[in-house]
This record gives sequence, structure tokens and C-alpha cells, in this order.
Amino acid sequence: MAIHIVYLSHGGKKYYDQTRFSVLSLLHLLLKQQRQDVKIMVYTDAPDSVPAHPLVRTETLSRAQLQAYRGQFDYVHRIKLEVMLKAARELGTAVLYVDCDTRWLRVPDELFARLEAGNASCMHVNEGVFGPGFFPDYLAAVDKHGAELRKMGVADVQGLAMWNAGVVGASAGMVPFFETALRINDFLLPRVEARNWTEQLAWSLVACDGRQPLALGDALHHYWNYSYEAPLYLAEVFAGMAPDWDVARQAQYCGEFAWDEARLKTIQADPDHKRQRRRNKLRNSIAKRKVDWRILIARLRGALPSAD
Repeated sequence: MAIHIVYLSHGGKKYYDQTRFSVLSLLHLLLKQQRQDVKIMVYTDAPDSVPAHPLVRTETLSRAQLQAYRGQFDYVHRIKLEVMLKAARELGTAVLYVDCDTRWLRVPDELFARLEAGNASCMHVNEGVFGPGFFPDYLAAVDKHGAELRKMGVADVQGLAMWNAGVVGASAGMVPFFETALRINDFLLPRVEARNWTEQLAWSLVACDGRQPLALGDALHHYWNYSYEAPLYLAEVFAGMAPDWDVARQAQYCGEFAWDEARLKTIQADPDHKRQRRRNKLRNSIAKRKVDWRILIARLRGALPSAD
């Protein structure tokens, strides 16, 4: 069996720390089992932030590459689509992307074996079937643009579900899976609202085309709901590591660390943190509106249909 676990780490210390912790938690499991068949690949703009170990490789992404990967409308989630297409083309194995705000709980050998066997895709968990009470605007967009989506290779969207894209993977040789997801994202982005999840919708459309993707499930803890608290919490975690520990010792510490949800909730409830969280949300909201403005300008200039 051979598989690459792929990370994308860019944009600042928050993301570097999350990637470091996740990589170390996985590395601990691999070292404990003396595994050589699972490799870790980190695409990053800060290679020095990644734990140095023979099972871990890095590829540096320049500022220009990262900007180009955002595409015409400066959509940050598009970078993941480009990186996974690159990984699928170049690594020569099954590939499994994992968000950096995660920690590994076990090695999912049964899932890895299914990916290695061929012609399989994987995401994290099924979040629900689209319907009147669950992403109705996305369902309407899929219905409206069904003909265009079929031309891109999506043939069957019956029972379409939204899958969490904190994990995305496919068997070796499935480059068209990633090419199609990128095309669908670029097509739908200016044609749907609530654009935060357009990339996740694109992955779900490709993965659910006539079948259900494999679910990584509880082998991985994805703490996305603590996005603003994680940097503070991980600073506390890393403070418990001695400067002279080698990577194997760091991996053991992170892999066996007693994750404390109560501590995260305490940080979340702190009044000063709440104020900072509101400021961070406002800043992020402004950044997301830039995508909307770029789309509006493109439409006004005639680069997009005015009523699409």
C-alpha cells in the first residue's frame, strides 16, 4: 500500500502551528507502527515550519503561485483545488488531502486499502442531503445549471449530499476527479451565493456523481469550530515541549496529548477573546466581500452574463 497524506499550509503562524500539530499527531501513529507506506507531503510558503523527518516532504509555494491559484476572483479556497490537482499529477500514489486544523486519532488502514485498490474517492463526513432546509440555494443552482454540469462530467446528482471537505482524496491515476472539481468550482463561484462553501460543493458534486465517497470519519478530529481559539490553545500545547526534543519525541507528545475541550471553551468564553473574535470575524467578512466585488465588476464589464 502507498499513499500520500497532503497538507496545504500557508498564510501565517496560526496555520503553520495547526499543520505542525496535525503532522506530528500522524507521525506518532506511523512511527509507533513502524510504517513506511504512508508519506506526508506539505505544500507551504514556510517550509521551516514543518517538522523535518524522512516520512515528511515539503514543496515550497511562492507568493506568486499562491496568488495565481486563487484565480480570477481571488478565492482563497481555490488554492486547495489547485494543490490537489498538482499532487494527483505528480505524486504517483493515492492522495488524501487533510485540513491543517485536525489531529489524527488512528491510521484508517481499511480506507487506505480501498483508495489503493483503485477508482475510489474519499471525503471526511456526510453533512446532509441537499433540500429545502439544507443549502436550498445550492440545490437550486445545481438544478439550474444541470446541463452545464453534465458537460463538465457530472452525470448523476440524485440524492446529492454536502460532504465536509476537510478531507478529500482519490485513488492513484484519478487526475480527472481533481480537474473536474476545479472546473466546477470556477463555473459555480460567480453563479451561487454563500460562496464560502463553493469549493466544498464542487468536491461533493464530483465525489457523489452516481456513488457515495468513502468517509474518513472519526479517524481524524477536525476542530474547525475552534478556528479562533486554536492558535491560543496550541501555543499552550507547544509550551509543554522541551527545546531539545527530537521530532520523534515531539510526535509522541502531540500524538498522546490529552485534548481538552473544556480549556477551549474557557478560552472561547473569555470576554477579551470574544471581542478579538468579533474583530477577526469582521476582518474575514471584509476579505470575503472582496470576492463578491470582483465578481460584480466582472459582470459589469461584460465578462460574465448579467443575469446568470
